[in-house]
Amino acid sequence: MPGETTAMPRNQSRPAQRARRAQQAASGKGGFYGRIKVGTGSQVYNQITGGSDLTGDGRPDVLAADKTGVLWLHPGTGNATTPFAARTKIGTGWGIYNYITAVGDIAGGPAGDLLARDTSGVLWNHLGKGDGTFAPRTRVGGGWNAYSHLIATGDVSKDGRPDLLAIRGNGDMSLYRGTGNWKTPLLAQRVWSYDIGFGYNHAA
Repeated sequence: MPGETTAMPRNQSRPAQRARRAQQAASGKGGFYGRIKVGTGSQVYNQITGGSDLTGDGRPDVLAADKTGVLWLHPGTGNATTPFAARTKIGTGWGIYNYITAVGDIAGGPAGDLLARDTSGVLWNHLGKGDGTFAPRTRVGGGWNAYSHLIATGDVSKDGRPDLLAIRGNGDMSLYRGTGNWKTPLLAQRVWSYDIGFGYNHAA
């Protein structure tokens, strides 16, 4: 299991179900070009997340956890025909998490961070070191099993730090601002309630 340090707590990852990976490059005109086959064998992964630069080269990368709990890094290349380099092993023990999301640099480190929620609902931050690896994890807080989705959104609050949207099963959505502080990397700011037929309302 990854190393651990505990900071002062504050109160998909997405299942990889397709055996073939495909990429659709943005056209720059509000749409996408035709999809490009990236590779096969993705069924070995049960969680995949990407969009954050983990290696310090300015290109977004992909992280994938396999069913045995091994975490793999697929470095982005910037090449549309071969968008990822050969995978590298990050570590083992990641099977304790049921949700991972590459959120960007929320904690003031040299590269993007990885948020991971364990099966008891505790959220942990793995601070990116800039070489594709992570510093020992720090505890963000408990109770995160109340959310069905944790979405890396980029800088929603316009303060220069990426943020996190957390969505409950009933559709209510909370915004957590990235702080740049590794001890308390997220700060709850806003909550929107969801009414069927009316959409989101600012509730707090």
